[in-house]
Amino acid sequence: MVRYVPITMRRNSSKLITTRCERTLTMVSFALALFFGNLLCCYAFAPLAVEGTIKPTLLRVATEGTMDVQKGTDTEKKELSYASILKAIDESHHNDATQACTYLPDETQIQAIDAVDAKPAELYQSHPTLLKEETVHAIRSAARNYFEQRGDNWGLQDVALDELLSEGSEWKKELDDALTKVVYPLSRSGFIKDHPNSSLTVTSATVFVGGGYPGAAVTTTALERDSGMITAHIDLGTDEIYDEANQQNKAMGGLFMESLVNDALVDTASAVVGPLTPGQLVVHRSMERTAAMILPSNLHEIEAESKEHSKQSGLDNPTRTKILKTAETARHYCLRLTLTVKNNENQEEIAEAPAEERSYMLRSFARFRGDDRVRYLTLAGIIDVDDYENHLWLGFDYSARANTEDEVDISQRMSAINKAIFHLQKAAELCPTDARVPFQLGNAFVARNSMMDQAGEGTEQYADLSEVADALQRSSQLETVAVKLGIHDINDLAICLNGLAITLCKMGEFDSAVDVISRWGECGSIRSSLEPEDLASHEPKSIPKFEWIKAGERDVAITTYGDTAVFDEDDIALIRAAADKRFAQASGAQTSRYTMQYEGNREVHLDDLCKNDPALKERMDNILQEKIYPLVREAFKDQGDNGGHPPPLGALSVYDSIFVRYNGDVARKAGRIGASQPLHQDGGMYSVNIALNAHKDDDPVNGFTGGGTFVEALSVGDDETVRRPASTGHALLHRTTQRHAGAPTTSGIRDILVIFLTARRPETPINNEYTYGIETAMRLQTMAKELPREQCLRGLELARSYDPLNSEMSYWLGVHLLQGDPNDPSDERWEEICRGVETLEAAAELNPADARAFYHLGMAISTRHKYAMRTKRAHLLPPAADAASRMIETFEEAIRLEKICEEAGCKNGFNVAASYLTLGEFMARLRNFDKAMEYLSLVESALASAGGLDTPWAGGFLEEMNRMKSYCETETAKLSENAVV
Repeated sequence: MVRYVPITMRRNSSKLITTRCERTLTMVSFALALFFGNLLCCYAFAPLAVEGTIKPTLLRVATEGTMDVQKGTDTEKKELSYASILKAIDESHHNDATQACTYLPDETQIQAIDAVDAKPAELYQSHPTLLKEETVHAIRSAARNYFEQRGDNWGLQDVALDELLSEGSEWKKELDDALTKVVYPLSRSGFIKDHPNSSLTVTSATVFVGGGYPGAAVTTTALERDSGMITAHIDLGTDEIYDEANQQNKAMGGLFMESLVNDALVDTASAVVGPLTPGQLVVHRSMERTAAMILPSNLHEIEAESKEHSKQSGLDNPTRTKILKTAETARHYCLRLTLTVKNNENQEEIAEAPAEERSYMLRSFARFRGDDRVRYLTLAGIIDVDDYENHLWLGFDYSARANTEDEVDISQRMSAINKAIFHLQKAAELCPTDARVPFQLGNAFVARNSMMDQAGEGTEQYADLSEVADALQRSSQLETVAVKLGIHDINDLAICLNGLAITLCKMGEFDSAVDVISRWGECGSIRSSLEPEDLASHEPKSIPKFEWIKAGERDVAITTYGDTAVFDEDDIALIRAAADKRFAQASGAQTSRYTMQYEGNREVHLDDLCKNDPALKERMDNILQEKIYPLVREAFKDQGDNGGHPPPLGALSVYDSIFVRYNGDVARKAGRIGASQPLHQDGGMYSVNIALNAHKDDDPVNGFTGGGTFVEALSVGDDETVRRPASTGHALLHRTTQRHAGAPTTSGIRDILVIFLTARRPETPINNEYTYGIETAMRLQTMAKELPREQCLRGLELARSYDPLNSEMSYWLGVHLLQGDPNDPSDERWEEICRGVETLEAAAELNPADARAFYHLGMAISTRHKYAMRTKRAHLLPPAADAASRMIETFEEAIRLEKICEEAGCKNGFNVAASYLTLGEFMARLRNFDKAMEYLSLVESALASAGGLDTPWAGGFLEEMNRMKSYCETETAKLSENAVV
C-alpha cells in the first residue's frame, strides 16, 4: 500500500488551482498593478543569465516573425511580434510533449489519487518507495557504467535516461508502470486539475550524480527551478566510496526546497525533504526552486542533538560539518523527470502551451531583446500571475537601467529605480523565501537614496536606511539557511552581510554593525573547502625548523629552514601543473577574484584548483594538518605573552589561498619596474608565503631576479628589507596586519603560494577571546572611511578598540581627526586636532617603520600650531623648540623611510615635496629663516624626483615655495639691517 503525505509550502501565493474566471480576474488585476506601478514610477544574488536553455528553433521562429512585419506600424509590429513568439513557444512545447521522451509512456487514463488531502498542496512524498531496490540498483549501475566508459566518473555529472537504455533493460517496465500508476495520478491530484482534455507526458528524464571525493559539493543539482509544469524526483541511492567510523552517518539523498525556508530559520533541517530512501518519490511544481543534495541518514537526529551546542547558531555548526563530510563519502544518484500536458483533441492548430511554460520561456526569450526586454517580461507576468520570478527579473532589469553609466536624465533613472522597487516588493509578497529578492530590493533602495541625493531631493533618511537594513537582513537570514546546509558557498552571504553592515554604520547602529561583521568574519572562516585544523588530533607532527626575523626587539616574521620544507618537490610539481592548466584554459582571462591586478601578475585561487583536482585537494589537506597548522601554532604560541595577539582558541582554517605568478619580463615590457604588489595588509590572521621556484642565485639557468617580500617593519634596522623563503618549498610567515609588499621581480618567473589563515569559532567561547576582532577592526576601518565625518570617527574609534595593536587603526583615526573644518574655532575642534596628534603618535609608536604615519604626524603638528595661533591658543602649545624638534624629526624620518621603500620598489607615494614645504613654512613661522630656506630649496628636487614638475599641482607647489623663499629673504634682510643699526 502506497501512502501519500502532502506538505504545504509557506508561500504567500494565490491558490494553486483556480477557475478560469478567477484566473482571468487575477490577470486583469495584475495588468492594472503593472500599469499603475509604472505611473507611480513615471549583480551577487543576481538572477541567472537564463533559467533554461531556449531552443534555437524558438529564437529563429520568433525572429523571423518579427522580420516579417517590418513594414507595419509600431503597434502592428509589437502585436505581431508577441503573437509570433507565443506561437513559437506553443510549437516548441508541442514538439517537446510529442517527441522529446517517446520511449516513456504518456498518461493513458486521467485519474487522481483520492488518498491525498483535498487542500491544495505544493509538494507530495510517497511512502515507502516508488521503485524496487533491484530497479534502483539497475539504473544506478547503468549510469555508473556510462560514466566509467567515458573515464569521467567524478564531479557533478548528468546523463539523459535514454542513453542508459539497452535491449533487455528490465528496469524500464517497472519505471513505466510507476509513471502511469503513481506519478501521473499523483501529479493530477495535486496540480493538474484544470487540464481535463490533456494528458501528462514526460519531456525530460535525466540522471544526476555527485559526491564521493574530497571537497565534493553537497548538491547534485543547482538550486533553481525547472522547465515544464511538474518535477518528479526519484532517489536512486548511493555507491559508498569509503566507510565512515560512524556507520549511522550513512549517505542518503534529499531535496532542499526553498519554499520551506521560513520554518528553517529556526530548524535548519526543516527545509530538507528527506533523507529519502532509494526509490522514494517527491513530486513538486516545476516553478519551485529546489536542489537535490546528499545528506547523512540521521540528519534530524544530528539537528536535534545540536540544539544545545554553543556553535549551532553560527554558520560553522555540527549539522553543516556532518553534511559536508557525508557528501565526500559516497556517489549519489537521482532521477529527475519533467512533466507537462499535451492536448488529446484533434485540432488543426497547435494548442496553447500551459501558462507557466509560456511565462518561463518568455523570460528566457526576453534576454535576447535588449530594449524590448521589459515588454516581454511584462507579458510573461500577465500570462502567469503566480510566478514571482517575472517580477524579480523586471526588478533586476529596471535596476540595471537605473544604474547605467550612460548619460541618462536623473528623472528617467529615478523612474526606473522606482519601477524596480515596485516589482521587487511584489516579488517579495509572492515569494518571501527567495534570498535574491530582498537583496535586490535592498540594493534598489540604496540606489534610490543615492539618486535623491544627486537630484537635491534630500539625503538618506533614517526610514529609508531602515528599509535597506530590513531587506538585507531578511536576505541574509534566508541565505544563511542555504549556507548552513551546504547548498551554497558563502560568497553571496558575505556580500549581503557586508552591505548590511555598511547600512547599519550609516544609521549609526555600530553595535549591530559589529554583530553583522562578526557573521561576515565567520563567513571567511568557512570560505575554503580545505580542511580546518583538527584540534582533536594530538599526534606529534614533523614541522619545519623556523626562526624569527626581528626588527630590533620586535618579532616581525618567521622563516623556515632545514631539510623538512613545507612543500616537497612532488607537491610543488603538482600545484604548478594545476596552475599552468588553469591559466591555459583561461586564455588570458582573469582568474582571480581580487581586483588589485597588474601587468605581469597572474593569480588563481587554490580552491579553484582543488575543485577540479581531488588529488591536489587531498594533498593540500594533509600538508595543512601535518605542517602548516602546527607550525603556526608553535611559532606564534608565545605572542600573547609578548604583547601581541595569542593564537585563537578555535581551529585554524584557510581564509583564502592564491597561487601568484610574477612575470618580470612581461611587467617590464609594460613599463613597470617589475612584477610586484604594493604595500598592504592581508585578510585573516596569518599569512604563509611558500616559494615554488628558485631565485637566480640558486638556479642560474631558470631562476628569476629581484622578487621577494618587502617587510616594512625591517626598514627601522640595518637588515635587508626584502626577504625570500630560505629555499624552494620553504615559507615566510607573518601576521596579516604586518604591512608588506611584493618586491618587483625584474626578470623571469617567480611562483609562490600564499595561504591566509583565520580561525573557526571556539567550541567554548570565553569573554576575553574575540575570534574575529582583528578582521572586525579591519572591516570597520574600511567601512568607516566611506561614512560622513561624525559617523566615520565613531567607526574608526570602535575599530581601534577591537584591535588596538594594529597601527592602521590609529593611523586612519588620526588622519580623519585632522580633516575637520579649519575655520571652526570651537573647543571641540581644538580637542579633535590635539587627539589627532596623539593618535598619530601612537600609530608611529606601534609601527615605527610606517613613513605615512610620520608624514601625517608632522602635518598634524603643523596644523595644531597654525590653528592655535589663529584661535589664540598659543599658550596651550608645547614649547616652540620642542614642537620644531619633533616636527623636523617626524618629517625627516618619513622621508628616510620612504626612500627605503622606494629603493625596494615599494614606495607609499606620499608627497615628499609637501614635507619640505611644510617644514620650510614652520621654520619661517618660528623665524628660523636659514633653516626654512634649507628645506624650501629641497622642494623642487623632490618634485622632479616624483616626475611631477610639469603637472598643475606641482606648479602650485613651486609658486608657494617661491613666495615663501621671497618672504624669508626679505625678513632675513630686515634682520641684517637691524643688526647693523
